[in-house]
Amino acid sequence: MENSQVIYVNTLAEGALLGNPEEIADKQLPAVAKAWKKSAAVAHYRLFGTESVSLRGERKKFLIGDIGSAKIILPMEEEYSGVAAADNPERLLNYWISAVIDDFDLEDEANPVLVLNRKKALERLREINARRVVEGGQVYGVIQAEIRGGYIMNVAGYQALMPRSFYDWDTNLVGHIGEGFNVQVVSIGNNGPLVSRRDLLPNPFHAVGDRIQRGARLRARITHVYNGLFKAEIRPGVRISISTPRMYRLLHVGDEVMVEVKGKNRREFYGVVI
Repeated sequence: MENSQVIYVNTLAEGALLGNPEEIADKQLPAVAKAWKKSAAVAHYRLFGTESVSLRGERKKFLIGDIGSAKIILPMEEEYSGVAAADNPERLLNYWISAVIDDFDLEDEANPVLVLNRKKALERLREINARRVVEGGQVYGVIQAEIRGGYIMNVAGYQALMPRSFYDWDTNLVGHIGEGFNVQVVSIGNNGPLVSRRDLLPNPFHAVGDRIQRGARLRARITHVYNGLFKAEIRPGVRISISTPRMYRLLHVGDEVMVEVKGKNRREFYGVVI
C-alpha cells in the first residue's frame, strides 16, 4: 500500500512519483514551509478526503491530506484547485496532485496546516517544460483517468490524450491510473497534446512500412483528426495522413477505410480515401 504521507519533488508531470520520497520532520516543517513557499517549489501530494476546516477565523470545506508533520489542505475554488467550476474538485482524490505551498499556519504546534495551490503548480510545470512539449518531443506523463478508447494524462503540466492503442504494440496490455512513463508527442491540437507511449518502444511492424510503395491500396483505421486531416494506421505504428477530396460519407475515429498511398514524408505516408 502506498505511503500517502511522503512527498515527491520534481517538475516532470503532475503525480510523477520519481526521485526519493521526502518525509518532512516536525523540526524541519517551519523552514521547509517558508522556503518552498518563497521558491514556489512544485511537489506531489496525495489527498484522501474532504473536511470543513477553520483557517484564520473562516470555516469552509477543503480537500485534505496528511504528511505526518502537518495537515495539508487544498481550497476547492478554481484559483487553487485548477478545477473548473462546472467540474467536481473531488476527482483530485483519485491520484497524486502537484501543488505549491500558497500559505501556512504553524501557530498551533499541535495542528500545523499547509495551504496548497494546484493551479499555480500546473502553471509552473507548463512554464518549465514548454520547450519540450512539441510535436516529436519526448516528455514524462502520468495516467490520471481512463475514458472510452483511451486515457487522460498529465504530461509536463498539460492535460493530454493517449488513445488506448498508443499504450503498447501489444494491444492486450493496458495502462492504469497513476502509472507514469515517457511518451512522445504525436500532435498538438486545440484540446492539448496527443501522446504515445508505444512510439518509444521497438516496433515489431516496422518492416511493413518499408514494403509499402506509392500507389498501393490498403485498408487503414482512423485514429484521430489533426488540422482537418484524418490520421490513420495501416498497421500499428505505420501511419498515413488522409485527405478526403471525394468523400461521400462521414468518417469517425475507429472507422476502417480503403486508401491509396500517394507518397511518404519523414514521419508518415500520405494518401487519399478511395
